[in-house]
Amino acid sequence: MRRDPTATPLRTTVTLVVVASVVALAVTLTASIPTHGPASRTLPAQIRVLIRAEVFFTTLNLVLLLALAGIYVRLYRDLPNKYTVSLVTLSLALLLYALTSNPLVHALLGFRPRPNVGAFVFVPDLFVGLAIVVLLYQSQT
Repeated sequence: MRRDPTATPLRTTVTLVVVASVVALAVTLTASIPTHGPASRTLPAQIRVLIRAEVFFTTLNLVLLLALAGIYVRLYRDLPNKYTVSLVTLSLALLLYALTSNPLVHALLGFRPRPNVGAFVFVPDLFVGLAIVVLLYQSQT
């Protein structure tokens, strides 16, 4: 596989993050936010913002992890060994984490959002996202 000589690891990583951010923002702004309790109950504006933030970060992580898993699968095809199998397994496990922690997936499966929505509900997803960006950058070098 030939690489573009102008594509640096930083440029590629930034491009992936920008594209994933646009996709996550589009999903966040177009998706209807699931409600707590009865379907007729309205959520306070602050809670809706927190749920939208969680949707954004979990969707961002999901898109970034799809790219990372693709990179690791390609690496495994070129270099099949225990280490690359571990990288593919790690990215798939994180992908499942991002998928199952997204409130939109909960709503699609018929579950109501958990009632313990607070200011720190999306912070773990933010840190996972930072770790994914580091892995993406390292996989480009």
